[in-house]
Amino acid sequence: MRDADEMEIFVEIVRQGGLSAAARHLGLAPSVVSDRLSRLERRLGTRLLVRTTRRQTLTEAGRIYLDEATAIMAATAGMEARVRATVNAPGGMLRVTAPVPFGRIRLAPFVAGFARRHPDMRVHLALEDRMTDIVGEGYDIAIRAAPVVDTTLTGRRLMESRRVLVASPGYLARHGRPETPGDLARHACLVANMTGQCRGEWRFGRGEDIRILRVDGVLASSNSELPVQWALDGLGLAQKSLWEVEDHLRAGRLETVMEAWEPDPVTFYAIHTVSTAQSHKIALFMSELLHPGEFP
Repeated sequence: MRDADEMEIFVEIVRQGGLSAAARHLGLAPSVVSDRLSRLERRLGTRLLVRTTRRQTLTEAGRIYLDEATAIMAATAGMEARVRATVNAPGGMLRVTAPVPFGRIRLAPFVAGFARRHPDMRVHLALEDRMTDIVGEGYDIAIRAAPVVDTTLTGRRLMESRRVLVASPGYLARHGRPETPGDLARHACLVANMTGQCRGEWRFGRGEDIRILRVDGVLASSNSELPVQWALDGLGLAQKSLWEVEDHLRAGRLETVMEAWEPDPVTFYAIHTVSTAQSHKIALFMSELLHPGEFP
């Protein structure tokens, strides 16, 4: 039995006025209560109670121990009540992380609406293209463009997105349109790379025809939005999710190429470290995030 249990038994003995009454109140055998008290006194090296056939009296050490134990138990009860309130009521801080483009274009508008609907909630949205340590850095929810591989985390599918290869009309007029992955060796590739290297991996084809091509970039950045801007500036080709470039495609600022080699869609997941049954604020955020039509 833990020291805390011995402490609680001692306090109950004093409150109930004797071992037998404390045993009845706690649902324990009198011998168990007596043994726990004796073990506590042996561990402390002093008597806490002086017992006779008619009464029990606290020693000086017993009075000190009772005052401290009562304060500890009250503080513990208050702490547990606050934790339960945090779990059962939406409120407090929710920390969310997402890749830069997804967070800025898709998630930030949702978070703004969520904040208006729930003024007692505070949300910190961290936009980073690196693979954050969700647990170690204290995030509640993370958006990832990959399946959950850590079995201690829970992942829910948000959406799928096509991946397209794009360039500006001006670039294509000057350098021609690539038709196959092999043609890219003669083109300027614009890549996102988190390791400081000017290279990336682009996927082409579907099913058994998938090809992973290591491309050398003329420009690379740790910010995954910059290749889109560089493509708009006519500097080369970029492979991006459709939702990142669809406005530019509709406006004619960018064009897709190598449509026959379009890869399988990328699936985005919302991952959370604590189950929705254990955290009301995570459950609330996730239920609204996964509402039909939020991320088509």
